[in-house]
Amino acid sequence: FFLSDSYVDSTGKTVEGTSYLGATTSIYAEVGIYKGLQLIAYLPYTIAQNTFSSGRGDSALNVGGGDAVFAVQYSPPLPISFPFALKVDVKVPLYDVGGIKGFDANSFPAFGDGQVDVGFWVSAGHSLGSIPLYFFAEVGYRLRTEAFIGTGNSNSFADGFVFSAQIGYTLFKRVLLAANVGGVVAFDMSDTSLEGQVTKSYITVGPSLYIPLWRGLAAEASFDPIVYSRNSAAGMGFSFGLSYKR
Repeated sequence: FFLSDSYVDSTGKTVEGTSYLGATTSIYAEVGIYKGLQLIAYLPYTIAQNTFSSGRGDSALNVGGGDAVFAVQYSPPLPISFPFALKVDVKVPLYDVGGIKGFDANSFPAFGDGQVDVGFWVSAGHSLGSIPLYFFAEVGYRLRTEAFIGTGNSNSFADGFVFSAQIGYTLFKRVLLAANVGGVVAFDMSDTSLEGQVTKSYITVGPSLYIPLWRGLAAEASFDPIVYSRNSAAGMGFSFGLSYKR
């Protein structure tokens, strides 16, 4: 779930003065296919609604697929003492940002920018043997293309630096409590450039919890407030779900 007092419309502009609620359900999977090689997929479905406080207090509802992500990750057999991996991911919108039509089209929230992105990542992690503490970090480069799904729009976007990090501690020999930070910071943006007016940057910071339930089944929860945003709705997100590993 994501709550905010602003939203991004189909033209890529951030609009203030509304109560925004987004609810996303998704399937996320990692599958190992060879030594050190795995495939990753994220498939989201979103319900997003704006409720406007001015005028008649109208609402605008948008429902459909969000930004799917498909990735290949490989851990090369290097002579190092900690886990290390390289990853390439592709973001594929399951919607057409130019498909919102009509007089009130800009009142409806967009699920994303609507074009294909390619990301190149490096990740590493480590754990302390004597203390039940672990940490990992990922850094990468996000290539913004102008390949839209459907009709799209005329926007072009600046490439960006992407990152994610987590530090976690094991409680009662089974429950994982972690602190997370992540986000994207766009390169070479000026307030007067077209890219500078629509390219999103944001940083989130928050906790997460992993509770094993039974034979690989676990409950997970997280809280992710946005502490910095540019051309992106500022607000807070929280999630919960079930996971299974073998």
